[in-house]
Amino acid sequence: MNDLSIPRGERAVRPDFVPQEDNISPEVARLEKTALWTRTWQMACREEEIPQVGNFVTYEVIGQSIIVVRTEGGTIKAFHNVCQHRGQQLTAGCGTVNKFHCRFHGWQWSLDGELLRIQDREDYDGCEQMQDSDLGLSEVRVGLWGGFVYINMDPDCEPFEQYMAPVMRALGPMKFEDMRFAWYKTMVIKANWKTALESFMESYHVASIHPQYLPMVDERNKSFAEGLHGKHVYILERPMGAPSFRTGKPVPEDLREGIANVLAVFKEWVGDAEGKGQVTVRSADAAQRVLTELPAGLSPMDVTMAAIGFMMEAAAKEGVQWPILSMEQAMDAGVDWNIFPNMVLVFAFDGCLVFRARPNGDDHESCIFDMWSILRMAPHEVPPLEREFYADWKDHVDKIPKLLVQDLRNMESIQRGLHSLGLKGLRTNPVQEVQISHFHEVLHQYLYAN
Repeated sequence: MNDLSIPRGERAVRPDFVPQEDNISPEVARLEKTALWTRTWQMACREEEIPQVGNFVTYEVIGQSIIVVRTEGGTIKAFHNVCQHRGQQLTAGCGTVNKFHCRFHGWQWSLDGELLRIQDREDYDGCEQMQDSDLGLSEVRVGLWGGFVYINMDPDCEPFEQYMAPVMRALGPMKFEDMRFAWYKTMVIKANWKTALESFMESYHVASIHPQYLPMVDERNKSFAEGLHGKHVYILERPMGAPSFRTGKPVPEDLREGIANVLAVFKEWVGDAEGKGQVTVRSADAAQRVLTELPAGLSPMDVTMAAIGFMMEAAAKEGVQWPILSMEQAMDAGVDWNIFPNMVLVFAFDGCLVFRARPNGDDHESCIFDMWSILRMAPHEVPPLEREFYADWKDHVDKIPKLLVQDLRNMESIQRGLHSLGLKGLRTNPVQEVQISHFHEVLHQYLYAN
């Protein structure tokens, strides 16, 4: 097994090589605590989780706890979750408050973090640095994009707009802020947080792990670095609805069935029990109209555009408008982005799967893994938000979309395999897995900057 005693140059990341100790070494995990998690922007919640004044979410990572709250002025702020008296935590989970109250000795703060009350304050008469301004809650920087709320514990961090510039450019036109939660699942996985997240940073595995796509999706792709982040796009050597080149089958003259099946697979394999997941049930059903309302002999582009038209028409009937992207914007967006350090977006026509991974306490070989579905829905279609937590995801496979179960089954086996004495490093595909190698390059910039 590799370790950090290996000379630095021999651990360097290349497009075709990533050292496996990044995902198994306790020393790497220790460095991440001090050099990564407290210094980088990370997604804490969605704005829709805190729509009203006093709504809060508590975000936990590497023993640090952050309160994200909607203030009296309607703005969103974040604070370290700690009483300035004796260190008691002020919140847990999520909820609604009109002030922050320490249950230990009764100290209180406003939603803006300003000190409201010290019990028996006169006892502190004559003590230095006991002004209200000295005792406000410790604020954490906040950034907003696409309906997501990001936090950074480093007061001298890179400006959020600069950090997220490639994401804002390419994904801004998709208006993720207009999407809403369809479901929210959190689980413990016996794998390092990077091992879990990397499962969603490439489509190189689709042919082996998700063969149900091969009859109607040509999954060959290219991967690119985008600032600190990364993305991949399908090459589209074959049109949507055509079988993968790996099948050896030709592109059929009539693609109506293939395109209808693409949406049917989204509904069956990536959806929950109701079919909601990477696309709305509304879109999956509307796309089936190509089978009955289009004549044979249309070009692949005509069938594709007709299917999109049927989906947009169904959305409009519910009062939902899709953003209109140019071909250049659609290509720039691609199909999958990882936002450094711990977030992945996998999107389709009117929805997105959101993945987030964090260390599970001090156990560097397990993680807390979030998987969410956000969809473009009218207000009357949005279900009440229910946060599901699975201490062992294997006990809840009936509640997890089948495609994601296929991915989950790999993660823990990969984590065990990373310890093999026969492994000399990860030989990442320099075309289709650039997201992963670039991710580790950026990680090393944080961990070994000094």
